[in-house]
Amino acid sequence: MALLPTDSQATVGLTRMASESAPRRAAGMWIASGILLEVTGGFLLTISPIRAGVVIALGVGCGLILLGLGAGGRSSISKGLWRGATRLADWVDVSVERLTVVPVGLALAIAARAAAGDDPRAISLLYLPLWLTAIILVLVGLWKRSPRTPGMAWSRWETAGLVALALGCLAIRAWRAGQSPFVLSGDEGSAGLTAWEFVTGDRNNLLGLGWFSFPALYFWMLSLSQTLFGRTAEAIRWVSAVGGTLAVVATYAAVRAMFGRRVAWWAAAWLALFHEHVFFSRIAYNNIWDGAFLILAAGALWIGWTAGKRQAFLLAGLATGLAQYFYTTSHVIPVLMACWLVLLAWRFPPRRDRLAGLACAAATAGVVAAPLVMLYLAHPDELIFTASRVSMLVPGWIGPAAAALGTSPLGLVLEQMQVTALGLTLAELQGVYYAPGVAMLFSLSAVLFFLGLLFSLVRVRDPRYSLLLLMLLAAVLVGGLSIQAPNSQRMLILAPVLAILVVLPLDELARLVESSLPRFRLAVTIAASMLVLAMMVENGVQLFGRYFPGEEYGSLNGEVTQSMIELFAADHPGAIYFLGGDRMGFDSIPSLAYLLPGVTGRDLAPPYDLPDASDPMPDHRVFIVLPEQAQALQTLEARYGPGQVTKRYNRLGRLLFYVLTTGKPSAAALSSSPSSS
Repeated sequence: MALLPTDSQATVGLTRMASESAPRRAAGMWIASGILLEVTGGFLLTISPIRAGVVIALGVGCGLILLGLGAGGRSSISKGLWRGATRLADWVDVSVERLTVVPVGLALAIAARAAAGDDPRAISLLYLPLWLTAIILVLVGLWKRSPRTPGMAWSRWETAGLVALALGCLAIRAWRAGQSPFVLSGDEGSAGLTAWEFVTGDRNNLLGLGWFSFPALYFWMLSLSQTLFGRTAEAIRWVSAVGGTLAVVATYAAVRAMFGRRVAWWAAAWLALFHEHVFFSRIAYNNIWDGAFLILAAGALWIGWTAGKRQAFLLAGLATGLAQYFYTTSHVIPVLMACWLVLLAWRFPPRRDRLAGLACAAATAGVVAAPLVMLYLAHPDELIFTASRVSMLVPGWIGPAAAALGTSPLGLVLEQMQVTALGLTLAELQGVYYAPGVAMLFSLSAVLFFLGLLFSLVRVRDPRYSLLLLMLLAAVLVGGLSIQAPNSQRMLILAPVLAILVVLPLDELARLVESSLPRFRLAVTIAASMLVLAMMVENGVQLFGRYFPGEEYGSLNGEVTQSMIELFAADHPGAIYFLGGDRMGFDSIPSLAYLLPGVTGRDLAPPYDLPDASDPMPDHRVFIVLPEQAQALQTLEARYGPGQVTKRYNRLGRLLFYVLTTGKPSAAALSSSPSSS
């Protein structure tokens, strides 16, 4: 009769069974994942002409199947494969099964590029579930719960205060966004038209490219707002208001982790009314998001590296990856983070958990940006197209430009860098979007910035301060390679950095007083807060009190178009004829087509080929005549019969165009609004 096993023998047997079954479970998962990728790749081969992403997905799938077949046995090779997998999983600090889904996710993200294609309409709508599933798989596979760090918990009052600040920021940026700026520029109109294609179904590819070769994801975000608020200026501008508000919230969270709560409140409050940041939060342009992603990635990377939090590393990867789908300056974020990592590693030596977290951040950024990266690899001209329109590095441009100024190409770049640096505090900002007549920083903000810069230079070995200097250097370098320096839209990424540098001296002063006179701690905090409030008021007055009342935003042609929009929104004539000469045509600025899609016109050039006067007349005809074409008015009236001539002015009293109305009088054309007489 056989003896029953003892408890210790049973435990050993169960452990052996578990250790033997684990490789088989993992092998089965590898094989199943590989089959999934093979099926997905096989389907995409039948519908997509883009082979690169499909081949990669098929290759990863084949590799997983072979790995599963090899690791499922009991041979020395199988045991070696299993040991390698377990060591990698242990290094990342996740299970082998969870680690398996990471390469699957990366392969699916690359396959999403093949399903999306290059056109406005995707090859297959499967691209979106593939991409989203890929991101979820990587996040789930690399997720690790980290212990709470003492002192980092958020109180209810702090959360409530930040929510109140965010709502205030949103109100400042969204209030009367359709009227200030009063011109909907041509670029905004183009963005709105591209976004509207998502609403109508003419476009459904979020992973493709849109107007000006910008990634289409931003235009899809605009279309969500258009679905709620219609084909209006507010609909496309309010998305930027959200982006600007998120930048303020992200600045608070990042600065709180790096410098403490007090500096965080001051920096976020200052940024809430920073004139340049508020302005770009009120127009439909994608550059407002770059600063938010930059400070979010930096803050998350700091928390991940110093506190060892896996979630922070993953957030840094998400922010870096998503940033690539917005404005051109976002492409410097991965480079900045890589340079900063060297300084972080110098101050806080790499450990296994830090290096594993960094690998997780890289994988997360990769899975998010993979479809766009694959698109740019296939079409590198699209990557440089946007930058080339504003860069001095365009072949055949910088040499003649430098020669005309009596300098060398390198000398011209260095001069542009100098002007960009001066634009922080001395030189007036330039740009087709925002030329406010002042530098980025002025008055008390400029003085405190220099003090903050001095503190950062003295403490350059501290990664927190070296980060600020790296960001400043990157912005100056970008400005040096750009035309029209110091350019407001390409320096906007610096906004959170400037907020930190401006308030750092106040914190240093407060700490100095507190260390010697502790009883005055509250008083000095209140006094410094009043200085922050004073700077906020200065910025608010600059934008809302000085710039908006007399703005010249969007170019003279933009003002012409805006006045036409006001004219035709009130009274839609039967026929519109536009005499713009060489300066502009009726369809040259898309904002009219965006706001008034039913209004069409016809450009007329000398000898003014007008409809035959004997033709049946519509209710009335309107001729828009630019000032330099004024001599045509006599020809028109002689040919077409006398009509009513009015003038349209901008708010500064500059003549925009003449309006000749024939047939039934136009109420809008005859109105005595501030822009007509």
